[in-house]
Amino acid sequence: MIKIVKIILLIAALWLITLFSFRVINNEKVAVVVTDWGQPEGFSESYYQGIAQRSRIGVQSLSKNQNCTENFVGEYPYRSSMGSYPHVSSFLTEGFEEYYDNSGMYRFEANKEIYINVLDETVTLTKQDAEQYERIKVTGSGDGYGRRNILTVDPRNGVDPLPNYYKIFAPNGIQDVREQDVVFYRRINKLLGAEKDTTGMHPMTDFMENYLTEFMNAYFGNQVKIRFGMYEKNSGYSARHDDVAWAMARWGGFKNMLLTRETTDHNFYANHFMTRNKVSYKLCNSGLDNRVDLKQIRQVGRTPEYNLMLLRNMERYLNDFPVNEEISLLYATYGLPWPGRDPQGPLGAPHPWIKEVYHENAFNNYLSFKRYVEAYYDQKNGGRWNINFNRSDGIGSKDSRTRSLYGYSRFPSSIFGHPENELRFETIRDQLQQAIKNEGKKNIIIVPSHWYYNGQDTSLKIRELNMLPLNTIEEMNQGIFDISWCEKYENDGSLTQLLDQGLNCPDGYSRITLMETFDEVREDFNMGYAQRIRGGIEQFGLLPDLGIEVLANGPVSYLNGGVIEIINGKLKGAKLSVRKDPHPGAPESYTYESSYRHENSRNPNTEANAIRPFNEFKTYDDHLVSAWFDFNAMIGTQKMSRPKKIMPKLPNAISDSIYFGPYRTLFNSPATITIPIAINEFSSSNQIQAYIFNDLSQTFDPIFSTPGGQDITINIDKKTASFDTQVLGIFAIGIKKLPK
Repeated sequence: MIKIVKIILLIAALWLITLFSFRVINNEKVAVVVTDWGQPEGFSESYYQGIAQRSRIGVQSLSKNQNCTENFVGEYPYRSSMGSYPHVSSFLTEGFEEYYDNSGMYRFEANKEIYINVLDETVTLTKQDAEQYERIKVTGSGDGYGRRNILTVDPRNGVDPLPNYYKIFAPNGIQDVREQDVVFYRRINKLLGAEKDTTGMHPMTDFMENYLTEFMNAYFGNQVKIRFGMYEKNSGYSARHDDVAWAMARWGGFKNMLLTRETTDHNFYANHFMTRNKVSYKLCNSGLDNRVDLKQIRQVGRTPEYNLMLLRNMERYLNDFPVNEEISLLYATYGLPWPGRDPQGPLGAPHPWIKEVYHENAFNNYLSFKRYVEAYYDQKNGGRWNINFNRSDGIGSKDSRTRSLYGYSRFPSSIFGHPENELRFETIRDQLQQAIKNEGKKNIIIVPSHWYYNGQDTSLKIRELNMLPLNTIEEMNQGIFDISWCEKYENDGSLTQLLDQGLNCPDGYSRITLMETFDEVREDFNMGYAQRIRGGIEQFGLLPDLGIEVLANGPVSYLNGGVIEIINGKLKGAKLSVRKDPHPGAPESYTYESSYRHENSRNPNTEANAIRPFNEFKTYDDHLVSAWFDFNAMIGTQKMSRPKKIMPKLPNAISDSIYFGPYRTLFNSPATITIPIAINEFSSSNQIQAYIFNDLSQTFDPIFSTPGGQDITINIDKKTASFDTQVLGIFAIGIKKLPK
């Protein structure tokens, strides 16, 4: 017995020593948790049940001052972690039971004459019992629920994908919205031909894991530990991101932790509620929240690498259209509700859509992409096509939102504002109707730019919501997710679409192509993502093995901005100026009650000071924010572009190449970069150009005009040039290249 006790004590001691060692070893290292939705390859019932619970229902607050609920929304007792649904639909509430459980979803097995519940197969109804209640076929019952989940027949052939599924209007002890979610996802997977049990993760996710792991090893060695976690686990293949973060903090002893998302557009829903808040909640309930310094990378769009990747992905589709013809580009992104719904009381849905930064960030990303297309492909700049980005109506310049072919995708049109609201957000279908029916545009390419692979959203959901045709299941199984078709609006307003003709359209029809997302340019996409993660790691003061020498550094504030400058040496005068927050408290203080709602809406608010969506960035202060967070800025030099590869020089340079970091840090209101230059090499600011290094091409790209920013300027006395940018990196000034 004594011997056994000694062995147990020895094991315990070794365990404690190991745990202590990990904490010492990993104390200064950075833990990177890479996360996303984690869609399985194939069908996983547990995944789809879990993701619905986590992404829309969340956790209920059980007391007014419950520990670890500071990020929950709504007023107690109607307070929870997500608040997307009305509270009484998400949680069983006394006096409102019918909102929680009023019906059931069942699969009918005719041979047994029994209805089996879709969520719990122990819950059944005999045919005789079911006939006592109202029943409807699930398919054909309208738009399902939640205003964007469709439950209709297969639009390709009219076949019912769920022929034996019924909604029976009788309580069964099971939450209605969870039953509906199960049916919704079963339908999706039927239409996508993904009926088999999951065989793992989506190939793009697997590729990302391998690529990013190799990148971090090459750039940071053993100073960075990268792990992958998803919003919901795919049993046997992936883990939840909050569980991964907890394990790295609890057992790995990491105190520096970077949370990352691959989404193009920064939004609070994904990055605060789904990513950070779930990790914070897990750490807090484990007593680890004060031990871990959490930072985030919140989007990949707007960088030189991302824009070039989009161009490379788009070129094969441009080549399908005749040279010299006008081609209208319709930029498609996810979209989020505006302004949301009334958050008050048990029937309220308190998720703060009105506070979303998504709208501003997504449109800034679009404008950044637009500048690259104009430079590379537009005839005005020596390109092969007459590129059109605009609709003829709207308000403001050609860079205004209401004049741009810029469409939201993942909610029905009514969610984005009243149809008579001149500042509403338009959907893909809204934009197509304007371009085809009202303006007679003949060549249109829809450019999806939010989703990194061809998943459920781009293959099915955005298409059904916007009346776009679906690929066949055979094409999907072959990895074909782009599609071209012919389309026109008839005199009575109805829509006619011709499939199976490609772009060989009859007279009177418009030629439309919906691009794939980024499966075919996966390496390009991940290079851009990796560079964003690199910058996040640099926030902790850990630099990659690229020969970086920091010559000046200093704090930048979310509220107050900051100025960092090299005051001595060869690069004297190099400076970063970040503007203060132009609108302190916005959008953080926005409320549904103070939002604009059209006079013809059900709940109007037309007060002069009502909050309205932006339309255009004419000045710096038109943006709601400047810096996205507090950080320590750095200025210096970088010897290598990649490990063991010398940094190329700008051939037409009149300055040194200067590093500004943390790498790929983003701004909305443009920051100003100042660089010392050889003042005698030119005579006018019109002759010079600012450039930024592109890690994807390993060359320097021009800095194009920034939304609300100014053109390059010269200070003759100080021998410097200054320009605006929305992204940090390696900059140089050169003599402007002649047009192509």
